[in-house]
Amino acid sequence: MEMRRFGFIGFGLIGGSVAHALREQYPDSELLAYNYFISKPHPRLELAKMDGILDRITTDLSDFSDRDCIFLCAPVIKNIAYLDKLKPYLSKDCLLTDVGSVKSDILAAVREHGLCEQFVGGHPMTGSEKTGYEHSESSFFRDKYYVLTPFKESRPEYTEWLKSFVHDIGSHCMVLDANIHDAVVAGISHGPHVISAALVNTVAALDKEGTYAALAAGGFHGITRISSSSPEMWQNICLTNPERICEFLDKYIEILTAAKEQIAQADEEGLMDFFTAAKEYRDGVRF
Repeated sequence: MEMRRFGFIGFGLIGGSVAHALREQYPDSELLAYNYFISKPHPRLELAKMDGILDRITTDLSDFSDRDCIFLCAPVIKNIAYLDKLKPYLSKDCLLTDVGSVKSDILAAVREHGLCEQFVGGHPMTGSEKTGYEHSESSFFRDKYYVLTPFKESRPEYTEWLKSFVHDIGSHCMVLDANIHDAVVAGISHGPHVISAALVNTVAALDKEGTYAALAAGGFHGITRISSSSPEMWQNICLTNPERICEFLDKYIEILTAAKEQIAQADEEGLMDFFTAAKEYRDGVRF
């Protein structure tokens, strides 16, 4: 099927990278982005237009009525809110997809709006502590997984087009149930961000003289890099995937408490097993 007219709601790191990839794969396509500032230019959108990535910028959602495909790339809660705003202008033949890292809430909202046939959920499993269009690039997706969460009612041709697009941009496509997706990302993405932020906040609370910050090196840098990500995005994620994140954190606290006891009791064998098990599993993960 032919896709030529694309629209974007939200245009940060991921949205900008999708736009770069679309421009490379479909050089004759038309890319339109929404400026929610309304009364003033959006600097990142203007930059994308200067770069030749965007063709048009609009403050009027009715301009999306002729789109073949719309990518929802705002924070998760805002993506859900835009469903209601977009619906009056949404062509029945427009593929609607998102890039959010929580799927259950938006799928429920899509069903409530009666848009299941034309919606296919998406989540590129890639990220960076950097934010904004200025850091975006098409190579951001290369050799990464891109998860799709279609409905049973989703038009097969829409799912197939997205699978083809994902393959063409160098990603590995995986189709998952939304609930399984949300449980997995709670463990490998959402929970680690909470843990990283908690570690940073703990060190900050103890760092009365600035000595911790002065001496912070490899270990602290590596484990806390992700804490420089967008606070709004991670607030949204925690608010939309709370059950799964809390389930993961409960298990993490259980294991951390056991390790604390092993340290307190100078349990040599227990500590060796703790670190050995972590090393063996981590060494087997393909990044």
